Amino acid sequence: MGIDNEVLERISPSEEQRENIRSVSQELMIRVRQAVSEMGLDLEVKLVGSVAKDTYIYKPDVDIFVLFPITTPPDEFVKVGLRIGNRVLKGEERYAEHPYIHGDFEGFEVDIVPCYAIGDPAGLRSAVDRTPFHTEFVMNRLMEAQKDQVRLLKQFTKGVGVYGAESKVRGISGYLVELLVLRYGDFESALNAVSKWRDGTKLAIEAVGEDQFDTPLVFYDPVDLNRNVASALSIDAFATLIFACQEYLKTPRIGFFFPKARRTWNSAEVESCMAKRGTKLLGMRLPKPGLIDDNLYPQVRKSLEGIRKILESHDFIVLDDVFCMSEEKITFLFELQTDELPILRKHRGPPVWVDRSEKFLEKWRGNSLGDPYLDGGRWYANIRRPYPKASELMRGEMSKASFGSDLRNISTLEVFDDDQIRKGQFNSEVTALLDKTLPWLR
Repeated sequence: MGIDNEVLERISPSEEQRENIRSVSQELMIRVRQAVSEMGLDLEVKLVGSVAKDTYIYKPDVDIFVLFPITTPPDEFVKVGLRIGNRVLKGEERYAEHPYIHGDFEGFEVDIVPCYAIGDPAGLRSAVDRTPFHTEFVMNRLMEAQKDQVRLLKQFTKGVGVYGAESKVRGISGYLVELLVLRYGDFESALNAVSKWRDGTKLAIEAVGEDQFDTPLVFYDPVDLNRNVASALSIDAFATLIFACQEYLKTPRIGFFFPKARRTWNSAEVESCMAKRGTKLLGMRLPKPGLIDDNLYPQVRKSLEGIRKILESHDFIVLDDVFCMSEEKITFLFELQTDELPILRKHRGPPVWVDRSEKFLEKWRGNSLGDPYLDGGRWYANIRRPYPKASELMRGEMSKASFGSDLRNISTLEVFDDDQIRKGQFNSEVTALLDKTLPWLR
C-alpha cells in the first residue's frame, strides 16, 4: 500500500461515519428551520463548509448558516441570529465579525451563524457573507476524485503544522486547500508547485484581482477578487510549507502526515542543553483571560513583542522567545545572551558644538561613574544602570511594556529568573523554546 492510500485509509470517513454525519446534519437543518418557522420568519438555512462539500476529515465541525435579507438592521440581525442558535443548541456565544452560537450536538461541534443573503460577494455586509459562495464554488468545481486529494493535502498541512487560518496557527484554511487542489489538480501536483513558491507568489483559479496585497502568498478569491484567501498565512508558516513539500518529494514518509508529538525534556536534558548554549532564561506568567482564541492570540503576540522591546531597550540581547498557554496560564519565555549586565552603562550625548551639550554636562557631571568625556567629537557619560538584572527590569519596568488590552493587569504578573526556570516546572515551555525539530523529523 502506498503512502497516499495508507493516509486515506486513516483519515477518510467510513460509510458508517458518513451516514452519521449525514444524519446529524439533516437533523440540525430540520431543527434550525423549525426554530425559524416557530419565530414566524421566512429565512433560508444552508449547510456550508467541508461537510457540505464532502472534503472533511472525520470528525468535522458542522456549519449551518441562516441567511437574512439585506434590509435587516444589524442589531436585529445579531439578536435574531443568536435567538435561533440558542433555540437549537445549548451552546455559547462566540464572536467573529459578529456573534454566533457554538455548541455540541450528538458529539459534533456545531456553529449556527447568521449572515446576509447577498446576491453578489461585491455587496457583502459582513465577512461571513462570502461563505455560502465559497461552498457553492467548490461544490460546482471539485470533481469526485479530487475530494480525496483535498483530504490528503489537509492532512499534510496539519501534519507539518500549518493548517488553519485562525490566529492560533496563522496557516492555510480548508478553503485554500480546496483551491490549491482545484488550481493544480491533485495532491502531488500541488506539492510540486508549492515546493517552487517564492515570497510574493500570486495565484488564481481564473481571473486575477488588483495587485493590492503585500503578503508572502496571494491567492485571489474566485468569488471576490478583492480578497486574498491567503491573507492569514505568516511568513514562517509559508516557509515551513515550502520546505516540507521539498523534503516530502525527496523522501516521502508517513511522518509528514502523522508526526510524533514533541516530547517534553526532563530537567537533566534542559540542564545539558543550557550548559552547551551558555545562555540564560527569563520567564513571565499571567492568568489567562476568558477570550476566544482569535481575540486572545493577537494580544499574546503583541505582549510578547512588548516585553522583548523593553528588554532590548535596556541592552539585554534576546536570542529567542516563545509563549505557551495552558487552561489557566500564559507563559512568556525568553532566551537571553546574558541575564545580568555590568553596573556601568556608556551613555551617548551630543557633539560638543551643539547647544544642548551644556545641558548634558550639567546633568551628568558629578552624577555618573566619572566625569563626562569626549569620544569622536561627542560627549559620553558612564552612568549607573538602573536594572543590571533582567528579572529586576521586568519587575520594575513592566508597566511600560505594550501589552494586549486584556492582558494589562500586570499586578498579577509573576517573573521567574534563570535559576527558578531550571527547577523543573517550566520544562514544557523550555522544550518549546529550545527544541526546533520540525514535526516530521521528531
